[in-house]
This record gives sequence, C-alpha cells and structure tokens, in this order.
Amino acid sequence: MSEQEIKFTVPFDMISLPSKGILYPDCGDTIKVEYMTAEDENILTSPNLLQSGKVLDVLLDRKVKEKGLSSKDLLLGDRNAIMVFLRATSYGEMYPVKLTDPQTQEEFETEVDLSTLKTKELGATPDENGNFSFDLKRTKKTIKFRLLTARDEEELVKAEERRSKVYKGQVSNLLTSRLAKQIVEVDGNSDKTYIQQFVQYMPAGDSLELRKFMDDIEPGIDLRVDVESPSGAVFRSLIPITVRFFWPNIEL
Repeated sequence: MSEQEIKFTVPFDMISLPSKGILYPDCGDTIKVEYMTAEDENILTSPNLLQSGKVLDVLLDRKVKEKGLSSKDLLLGDRNAIMVFLRATSYGEMYPVKLTDPQTQEEFETEVDLSTLKTKELGATPDENGNFSFDLKRTKKTIKFRLLTARDEEELVKAEERRSKVYKGQVSNLLTSRLAKQIVEVDGNSDKTYIQQFVQYMPAGDSLELRKFMDDIEPGIDLRVDVESPSGAVFRSLIPITVRFFWPNIEL
C-alpha cells in the first residue's frame, strides 16, 4: 500500500501596496504575500544568511508571490509594508523598541502597535516612463527623476562602502550619489556624466527642495510614532528596525 502524499497550502493575503503598483509593469494595487511558516524561521536563523545580510531578501522573495517581481524590484516603502505585514501576522502587532527620553537622555523600553502605522500613498503622477518632474527655482531647469528600489539602495550602499575603504576618512558622497542615481534628465539631457556633474554643482537650495519633493511624494509606511517617555515627555520618534523586528525573543 503506497503512502498517500500529503499536500499543504500555505495561507496568503492580498497586501495593498502604498504605491498602488503604479510603477511596476503588469502589477495591480495589491500583491499576494504568503504568511510566514515554521519553515521560514529556518531562514531567519541561518548563520550564513545572517552573516551575508541577505536574510530579508531571501525571506521576502519566498513570501512575495507576484510572478516576475523580485523583492529587490520593490520601492522601499512597498517593501516595508510587506515586512510590517509579515511581522504583525507572525509575531504580533506589538513591537518592543528602545528609545531615548529627550528630557533625561536615558534609554527606556516601550512597545509600538504596528497596526496603527499609517500608509503614505504615492504623492504625484508619473509619466509613461515612470518618471516624475520638478522645476528647480534657482537654476531654472526641469528635472526628471525616478524613485529608487531596494536594489538601487543596496547598490548605493555597497558603492559607498567600497569608496570609504579606498578613501579613508573622507566625507561621504552618498547624498550626491543618490541624487545622481535618481535623476534621469536635466532639461532633456539624459547623459549620465552630465547629470553627475550637474548634481555636484547644484545650488544647495535646489538640492534641498528637490530632495524634499522626492520625500514628499514617495509612498510607504510612516514609521514615525508619538511616544510618551517615563519622564512624561511626549515626542515623535522614528521606529528603530532592530533584530527584534523578526527576532522578538532576542534580548537587547
């Protein structure tokens, strides 16, 4: 008598993307994401993946079930929304964090309810190529730019790490590198060398206003929350994403 094959189906949910999927070809405003299983915890505890820093990429690629879409192709805000979903549905909505009391400068522990985090939708309409426009006031030039994906951010960080090893002690150029990667045109000129040089000599006022506009329109999860400290001070803080996000039982 042959053994009967047992098949299990991993439950999933359709997660609303902060970007509404507008910047992904053939993708709707929701994405299929499986719930985490005990087997997935093998990924979270894999020494090799933890050491390489690839643990979240492997986990998200395993859980996101959208054909042809890698987790690295996601905007950071969409990726964060999926991470919050996985954390809340696996280990609960209450996330323990350590913050600093602004009055006493002492650390204290508190919990953040992930279900209360607000979604920030895409704040502008892209053109047919997925780019956005912004007019600089000082140089009177029109900029076209794109929003960065998780892959873009990873490339920027690695490039900066390589540069810092070669040029030890020098000022980081991550800010200008990020702008040069985001900008695709300056008054219709899409030459990469020209864009890099333009960014280096862009007036600081134009740079500030452009970066503010980019931040304002970028979709995602608002990770800032109002917190009351032991001294009674109420302040707004960015949630620190530490190892406790997916490893809740680790002692800090």
